[in-house]
Amino acid sequence: MNRKLVLLLTCFLVALSMAAQKRVTGKVTDSDGLPVSGAQVAVSGTKIEAKTDANGSFTLSNVPASARTLTISSLGMETQQIAVGDNVIVVLKEKERDLEEAVVIGYGTARKLGTVGGAVSHVTSEKIEGRPSISIADAVQGQITGLQVMNNSGDAGDLSDVPTFYIRGVGSLEASNDPLIVLDGTPVGTSVMNLINASDIESITTLKDASATSIYGARAANGVIVITTKKGRNNEAAELKISQKIGWSQLARRIGNPMSAAELLNFQLEHGLINAADYLEYKTHGANMDWQKYYFDDAAPMYQTNVSLRGGSAASRYFVSGEYLKNSGVDGSSFMKRYSLRSNLDTKMFDWLTFGLNQSIVYTDRNTNGYTYAGSSNVRSYSSAAVMMPGYWDPYDPESSAAHMIYGMGSFDTKWLRDQQPSNINDIIYNGSAYAQLTPIEGLTIKSQLGVYGTNTNARHRILTAFPDASSAGTASASDSRSAQWTITNTAEYKWDFNEIHKFTALIGQEGIRSTSHGFTVGGSGGTDDRMLTLSNMTKAELDDMSESSSKYEFLSFFGRIDYSLHDRYFADFTIRNDNSSRFGEDNRSAWFLSGNVMWKMRNEAFMKDIWWLDALDVRAAIGSTGNAGIGNYASLGLIGATQYEGTPGWIISQPSNKKLGWEKQIQSNFGVTASFFNKLIVDLNIYTKKTKNMLMEIPLPYTTGFSSQMMNVGEMSNRGFEIDIKYDVLRHHDYFLQLRANFAYNTNKIDKLFYGLKEWPMEKYLLNYVVGKSLNYYMPIYAGVDKEDGAPMWYKVGYKGKAGHVFDPERMTKDNSNMEALYQVTDKPRFAPGTGGFGVTGGWKGISVNADFAFILGKYMVNNTYLWATTKSNMQNGFNGDRDMLHIWEKPGDLSDLPAFRYDSEFDTHLLENASFLRLKNLTVAYDLPQKWMQETGFVKNVRLSFITRNLFTITGYRGADPEIDTNISYGNYPATRQFVLGVEVTF
Repeated sequence: MNRKLVLLLTCFLVALSMAAQKRVTGKVTDSDGLPVSGAQVAVSGTKIEAKTDANGSFTLSNVPASARTLTISSLGMETQQIAVGDNVIVVLKEKERDLEEAVVIGYGTARKLGTVGGAVSHVTSEKIEGRPSISIADAVQGQITGLQVMNNSGDAGDLSDVPTFYIRGVGSLEASNDPLIVLDGTPVGTSVMNLINASDIESITTLKDASATSIYGARAANGVIVITTKKGRNNEAAELKISQKIGWSQLARRIGNPMSAAELLNFQLEHGLINAADYLEYKTHGANMDWQKYYFDDAAPMYQTNVSLRGGSAASRYFVSGEYLKNSGVDGSSFMKRYSLRSNLDTKMFDWLTFGLNQSIVYTDRNTNGYTYAGSSNVRSYSSAAVMMPGYWDPYDPESSAAHMIYGMGSFDTKWLRDQQPSNINDIIYNGSAYAQLTPIEGLTIKSQLGVYGTNTNARHRILTAFPDASSAGTASASDSRSAQWTITNTAEYKWDFNEIHKFTALIGQEGIRSTSHGFTVGGSGGTDDRMLTLSNMTKAELDDMSESSSKYEFLSFFGRIDYSLHDRYFADFTIRNDNSSRFGEDNRSAWFLSGNVMWKMRNEAFMKDIWWLDALDVRAAIGSTGNAGIGNYASLGLIGATQYEGTPGWIISQPSNKKLGWEKQIQSNFGVTASFFNKLIVDLNIYTKKTKNMLMEIPLPYTTGFSSQMMNVGEMSNRGFEIDIKYDVLRHHDYFLQLRANFAYNTNKIDKLFYGLKEWPMEKYLLNYVVGKSLNYYMPIYAGVDKEDGAPMWYKVGYKGKAGHVFDPERMTKDNSNMEALYQVTDKPRFAPGTGGFGVTGGWKGISVNADFAFILGKYMVNNTYLWATTKSNMQNGFNGDRDMLHIWEKPGDLSDLPAFRYDSEFDTHLLENASFLRLKNLTVAYDLPQKWMQETGFVKNVRLSFITRNLFTITGYRGADPEIDTNISYGNYPATRQFVLGVEVTF
């Protein structure tokens, strides 16, 4: 009886369950009635979904009876939601070109991109994630119009040599030119570019003109980069993504053009550097080393694992991710292990209260190579040694290997020296923000957010007892530094309208920032056992090196903004901000910054409604002011320092005070036009001027003051330029697509005013001469070539410039190199490149997609100091290799050559000033998404993507140094950029 009852109850429950589920079928077509294959059809609020077949048909099984809505989406088509029914027919429309994407441009709620009157560029996650580079700066290079990005080091473990960013040129001569970087509403340091997981980023928005940046006030003169990380999605089932990448790195290009072993031996014999016996000995040794392959690995491994979980309910949403990255440097010593966790949570507790917590923590285990840093001299630098070591010597000779020497050179192998100096660096970086948002009445949003960006770096360095320098062997040092920046922001935003005609948004806010840092370094010597090289085991009675430092600065700001639109055709924004900073003098700590812009959406006018080929036409104009606070924390204060008088400690005034030290201000104006044609082509054009006043500069003081210089507000500078951004959809279909894009920006600068009424101020050690009325060009002796009669080098006299020749002209040229400083003059080569941009193509068919991104910089020049070493007589006399150009030096009367006779040493002049303009294929990605019917058969896998990615695949440049991309006036010993090849797989559940 009981068994019958249980069986009856079971049948009843099964029948009830079957009655509570149903089967839904349908078909998806485009507006022309053609079937759309591969469209995703999902039951809203559940994990039930399917893909349409080649006929556009789909079937959904086990759909709950409570389900009400289906969501249908396809690439290039507008997403639709329809009611659940039987045999539904869905017509997807082609997506209109979207100028209305919501972006975060400052405080308050996000705004539609098409309603922003300022100059703004926006890059979404599709262009950032998946890149193999550690730094996201590398991923956006060439992607954002007017943003010039230069990566300064290929060292996998170096976080200190951060990328350089210039937005619309260089706005300051001596204060910082770094843009303000804001991560999820919290200001952060530029090092975050090397620390954040690119897969966590939702978008990067660059604010370029004062109308867009003025809301950030005193820190926004150099532009603002707003990074927004991914959030969850309301009413979406959990989506789990797991990806794995594995790859290898090598140098992006070969360094220099050194002589081969045979060429060098012949050259040395011909010029009396070796005798016949030496020639025979070296020839017999038989080596033909490729030193670049010896110092740099061709397949340095890289691994990266990413896991993310994303979803949400009606009230809450979440995004959680984790990453492990291991990247080995091509030098064989540097490496980076990065572990990161992120958790972004938002929940709507009540209709009027939303709470959110965004936080990430990064831990690194890394190392840098001390023999690859910029400034390493001669063969102590890997990149210099790669071109200067003679090819007929090798490090593998048994006798030399035992002594750790380079055979024949009498010098220690740099690789062995590196191994005698082990070091390790660990970082912990925390970035978090918590907010509460209230909507007490309709239209009013009150938000309070607290953010913190904290870092801690601990480093240990050892020099082992076998190190050949006895004064350094057996030593140990340790350092620890900690910083924290707290930001509290309170805003109130109110939106209202009158009959949908007049629309207003008013925002008021307050922000406070407090930043502190503290660090110490301690070192000792006297260790005798490599196993016990710790500070506590140093045999010296006192520690050799001890130092401690700390700093603090604070900001207090108040701001407001009002936005107005009329008939959704006419727009106006006005912004005001007041900043107070502890960095400036007590008489000048407060400053006001104002901006305004207007925009006309002409396409919305009635008189343009019949222009069928024009989708959008926006005209905008803006003007405003911003500030630059990029100086030291105590530049305005009179400082005390320690000294000794005949062995007795004492005090001195180390810095005079300047109570009037204030902000460097910039006034920017911008005129822009954005147009969309045929629903395929988008063109965005901006023309701007940027005037810097009250420049922050270190001004020389009379010796009678007892000080050499002081930071003051003096001088003026201006930048002018234009930007153009073009996107064109060649093909757009749900099965295939092809898009082309290109951008270009050109900027020129000019010094308008200096200090003390001077018209110029030579800065020989920086190779610059600040000249009123001129741009920042190199300041060097101008090389005039080689006299074809006697092989002597020639230089143009000051005041004369021209094309280098081979005939000596006493009126214009000189051969006297006894006082090279007297020959310094302003060249026609700019210190900062005026042109920058990029272009690319994205295409796909079915599940295959290809994306290629190119970046270029035009008009860039750099002094190649390594070329000086490789063409200098004294170096070759000391046994070093030379550049192949030395094979074509002047030998006899009548020879036409760019390099003088061997009896002359190279000088520091413009023959070293090389064109470092370059074009790089920054990214090439080929990906394949497995067919959806395979995914449906699994029942739980949504998508599988296979990819092959290359970074810096090729570089086109005339520069002969290690890397044309770095931002410096003199290049020597720099760690070159790397090329990467990466295989990846991503699975979505």
